[in-house]
Amino acid sequence: MLIRDRARFALGGLLSALGLTTSSPSKLTIRHEISRVRRYTGKIEVPFNPNAISTSSSVGWETINLAATSKQRTYALQYTGSSASPATLSFDITLDTYEGDPTAGGGWTSLISLPNPTALHVFTSPSSVSVLPFIAPIMALQAITPELHRPPLCEVWWGQVCLIEGPLTSLSQKLTRFQPDGTPVRAQLSLTFTDASMTDNGELFSNDVHKTHTVKLGDTIQAIAALEYGDPGQWRRIAEANDLDDPRVLTPGAVLVIPAVR
Repeated sequence: MLIRDRARFALGGLLSALGLTTSSPSKLTIRHEISRVRRYTGKIEVPFNPNAISTSSSVGWETINLAATSKQRTYALQYTGSSASPATLSFDITLDTYEGDPTAGGGWTSLISLPNPTALHVFTSPSSVSVLPFIAPIMALQAITPELHRPPLCEVWWGQVCLIEGPLTSLSQKLTRFQPDGTPVRAQLSLTFTDASMTDNGELFSNDVHKTHTVKLGDTIQAIAALEYGDPGQWRRIAEANDLDDPRVLTPGAVLVIPAVR
């Protein structure tokens, strides 16, 4: 048995003796759209949970100066109702491949959700696994999805709690550790998501460009209109663009033109 495995076994026994669970904690997970609006079928599980999560929001209040004396100034706050910013959620995460693929399990990552607490990695040999491929899926959350014509919306989950629903609006990365050959093996990412849960669905669609839709079994023209325009009542626009004699009958595999809204 490796020294590290003995240490994990000993620590697990100690936690059990204290009545504490040694099961792996829930990992923070980012679910995201792939091709359908608000269908979060993509999944990114963060290997190491963040140490802290912060939120912020703002509402427009106007400061009105009422009077001023040599000793003090008086003022009032007036709600204008014309300015409000959506809430944001921000956190930092660490990606570490010094010991190999962090999603493969084993080692300290299967015991606690923090970077290796030995810090000096004295029990393991360094790997040659680059951290960059593990950064790429997160960076892709800011790329335009061909089917949506915009970056995807996300849901950030921690256990059974959805922390926010909205796009990744800010991302910065810092590479903090390298192998002698220059391979980056540790990165610190700072992510900010902006709340879009209360956003009008119509504002989330890129309906000003022509698109196509391949009919699937069970599709209806109203459902396609709801998917593409956010309004099932727009089905006539699709029917006219495709010269459909009977819009109630759609053939699976047929490619429909989705006209742009001008």
